[in-house]
Amino acid sequence: MKAFDQIVKTAPTYTQQPAKIQSLLASLTFILLLVLQAACTRYPHTIKQVPDAPAQHATIKTYTDSTITLPVGAHYDRGTLHTLLYGKHYRPAWITPVPIKVLDLGTAYGGLTPIKMGGSRQTISLRAYTPDSIEYVLRSVDKEPAGALSPRYQKSYIANIARDATSATHPFAALVLPDMAQAIGIYHTNPELVYVPHDPRLGEYLDKIGGTVVLMERRPDGNQSDNPDMGNAEKVKSTRSMLTERLSDNDTKVDARNYLRARLFDMLIGDWSRHEDNWRWAELEPEEDAYLYRPVPRDRDNVFYKLHDAPIPWITRWLKFKPHFRTYRKNVGNLEKLNYNARHLDALILSELEQQDWIEIADSVKAALTDQVIEEAFRKMPDTIHRLTAEPIINKLKYHRDHVQQMAQDYFAILAKQAIVVGSDKHERFIVNVLSPTSVQVQVFKTNKQDEIKELLFERTYHKNQTKELLLYGLAGKDHFILTGDQKPGIKISIMGGDGEDTYTAENRSKSTSSRICITDSTYGNEFEVGDRAKVIHNDDLRAKEFSGAGWLLHFYLD
Repeated sequence: MKAFDQIVKTAPTYTQQPAKIQSLLASLTFILLLVLQAACTRYPHTIKQVPDAPAQHATIKTYTDSTITLPVGAHYDRGTLHTLLYGKHYRPAWITPVPIKVLDLGTAYGGLTPIKMGGSRQTISLRAYTPDSIEYVLRSVDKEPAGALSPRYQKSYIANIARDATSATHPFAALVLPDMAQAIGIYHTNPELVYVPHDPRLGEYLDKIGGTVVLMERRPDGNQSDNPDMGNAEKVKSTRSMLTERLSDNDTKVDARNYLRARLFDMLIGDWSRHEDNWRWAELEPEEDAYLYRPVPRDRDNVFYKLHDAPIPWITRWLKFKPHFRTYRKNVGNLEKLNYNARHLDALILSELEQQDWIEIADSVKAALTDQVIEEAFRKMPDTIHRLTAEPIINKLKYHRDHVQQMAQDYFAILAKQAIVVGSDKHERFIVNVLSPTSVQVQVFKTNKQDEIKELLFERTYHKNQTKELLLYGLAGKDHFILTGDQKPGIKISIMGGDGEDTYTAENRSKSTSSRICITDSTYGNEFEVGDRAKVIHNDDLRAKEFSGAGWLLHFYLD
């Protein structure tokens, strides 16, 4: 290969460059050499474990109590050199044959009728209904990450690298999570490992999913009134639906304490890809005319990662490519970067919790996640896989459990730096009370059109040593912002009234703190009676995100 020879001849020339450039060029050259050497190498990849249908597969068979023994990812069995360069990962778990229950569509849950294919570009999934209209979803254990690449790269060596990286995930990790979630007190799905045979009852979906090992679970959606693992909720909704209710109606509440329990569990197991579509929400009715939403985590495939154990994966970390794909280790790392995908939901939902709340909830999670709970949970793996992989993961999880309070306090500090308080499209009264130069109390009350208080919705005290900036958003509705206290706050306070006719008043208008309190709203229908207490900026072209509940939805990644 002429190109290969030319690179080898010219490679030493970069030693004339500065150290950082040398390092980068060395890494790029190394990768390029591998690509050129293996440019003609293609290994066949299918997420089906048995791609070819057996003879007489058109005959309907009964699979009750049947099992099949096979590996869930035989193609991850690579040579010594490949493993040295790309990592051992969880290859032993992927390539070890294990007994797997064969799905009988005719008898499972009273009989399953396939309805439609779904899933992302990386996962095959099938949705099916029982005779009682309960919906189940079957998601392939193996993935096809190259499906996320543009067509021109899907047959390239880059695609091979992407596919091989799936071996960094643990194929059986999802099985160990429900028992721990149950112990912690959060809602959860209950995935079951099954093999989908080449069953003619699959109909038009036979060629797409027949011969595939999947995780089958009840879909967290719709009516779950018979399902205690989702709070027996009559409605389980999407994040978009939950947020729409929360931002449009101040009678709607989200269980922040339960959400924090779920988020701490995410961090304990290294589940860093928690964007908005990874959640569903059980709609409960705690009192008349009010709804309470409690989280239902889903899609927990990417936990206990084992990625950076070889030169090529290490380079991706050095280049800071997708930092949330991080090896599961005792040293957690930068929580702000790792929780990046969850930042908007976390800031909104957890805003009402004080530091002491975080400490109490972390202590409760630690107490619930006993050694026995953890060890028994990992017994849900196949026996051979447990012997191969469980012990080092369990040791790291116990270490994280023992240090969960510190993790909670560290993440609280991250969110507290720039704190937000978000109203709704209904009427609210915001009272901003400067208690001292170092502390500010915020209360939010539900009001009627006559500005009469009906209910306390929110209350929290912010401290200068934790919070640098406090942002209040009224959204739509007729809101009233009241500034109290006669001292200059040590925290910068920004108030954005949003849509609707808002009123701003200050009890002490002559005490100038305008350098620390700033009000931004339009000139239409708003009343400003704050004197020198705050700086007022008139803006008739407010950004949509500061305008109404519908605008605030633009902050989020929603399906």
